[in-house]
Amino acid sequence: WRYKSPVRGSLPEYYLKADGFFEVKDKSKDPYIYNEQDSKANDVALSKNAVFFSLAVPLAMKALGIRKDIVFHLHEWQTSLISLTAKEAMLNGTLESCGTLQTIHNSFDSPVSWRLLTGIMDRSRKQKLAEFPGEDLSAYQIGLGLVDAPITTVSTNFAAEFTTDVLMTEHFAPHLQSIFRKSSVYGINNGTFVSISDKYPKKETHTIEEVRAIKLKRRKSLLSILSRYKPEERFGELTYQGGSITRLPDNVPIVVMSGRLDPLQKGYDIFLRAIEQFQEDEIKVILTPMPVDYSDLDYFYEAACKCKGNITVFPFKMQRGYRELQEGATFGVMPSIYEPFGAAVEYMASGTVNIGRATGGLVDQISRNCGFLYREDAVFYTLENITAFIESADIVQMRKTNPWAESMADNLYDVMKKAINVYINHPEKYYKMVLNGFEKAEGFSWGVNAKQYYQVYDMIRS
Repeated sequence: WRYKSPVRGSLPEYYLKADGFFEVKDKSKDPYIYNEQDSKANDVALSKNAVFFSLAVPLAMKALGIRKDIVFHLHEWQTSLISLTAKEAMLNGTLESCGTLQTIHNSFDSPVSWRLLTGIMDRSRKQKLAEFPGEDLSAYQIGLGLVDAPITTVSTNFAAEFTTDVLMTEHFAPHLQSIFRKSSVYGINNGTFVSISDKYPKKETHTIEEVRAIKLKRRKSLLSILSRYKPEERFGELTYQGGSITRLPDNVPIVVMSGRLDPLQKGYDIFLRAIEQFQEDEIKVILTPMPVDYSDLDYFYEAACKCKGNITVFPFKMQRGYRELQEGATFGVMPSIYEPFGAAVEYMASGTVNIGRATGGLVDQISRNCGFLYREDAVFYTLENITAFIESADIVQMRKTNPWAESMADNLYDVMKKAINVYINHPEKYYKMVLNGFEKAEGFSWGVNAKQYYQVYDMIRS
């Protein structure tokens, strides 16, 4: 890896496979479910697979003939023990030279039993480890203490939240605070996975009128798709004054929320609570959640009935119309509970204005000149409310009386009303935000990202 700077090219990919390991029930839905009936047994299986993977990686490198000048770039707790096994590999001669760094996409962690841990160490270190009293350590408690470079994450604001946000400091990662504060967490913003839509060939240099004309054309394409694309799984009908959605006037906003249905993170239920407050034909909403457990859709069915004509749901990966959805919507909403990076730049690149909760990477992406940020009232952001909210993840309906959830939904409703007012009554400002979004999206570059990670790699070499 000893380049003077990042270089272009392709990389070979290698995958580890072994009988009895990595055998989840449904890889396409959730790669972490080994036992649906017994969560404790599932956690044990997940830890066992993570330890096996961490032990196997240095051996795989040796088998490939790569034994020196190695940088292991680790992601998530499942790989964090490679910082231990890599050092073991150098001590026992499996590898000649290597170093590790860790990128954390979220603070989820897992205990690792002493029995599993001692199974990957030589005899002398097993004996020393046996002297430690008390409970098991977690994968991050072990791994983060052994990496050879600063801990990294995928956005600058999310990095700061690891030691400042109560969700992290008191709920998800209180056991890691001493590590985070000692070594700090270095945020490196992701690049964007999409380019500026080819419908806007002049990008941010378009005139306001050009953007308006293109946007309205994409809106009509979206309405046409919505009137015709009716797969069996779709539920909730979009109408205007009881008739076809294709008759929707230009001044009625179309709002979209997309992505996996994760009740702990994405905030779909917060969005549903907010849109229940709108009158018929005041707003049109398209939701594309991808559920792991279909019972998580119960609230969606309820909201679709309560807000008949205003909501439609595609609970699957759309085979048609997704591009039209991204480009034709008025606003893309991201009411995330936490967000390492987020997909706000994808909406921007499609010519759609964002509305997002001021958390994590969304703060880095959404600024006042290209979108709208909101936050719940601070008095409700307490450990007690957070704990109750997260413990009700399996029954989202129970969150309706949670003061934190209520405040998030109310403040989301307020900022949506503000955004809609801009769209209807100040259209030049709205379309200027679209143009500003193009410029902002282009600022998230994988080239810049690579150079910043290279600087971290260089710390290992030095």
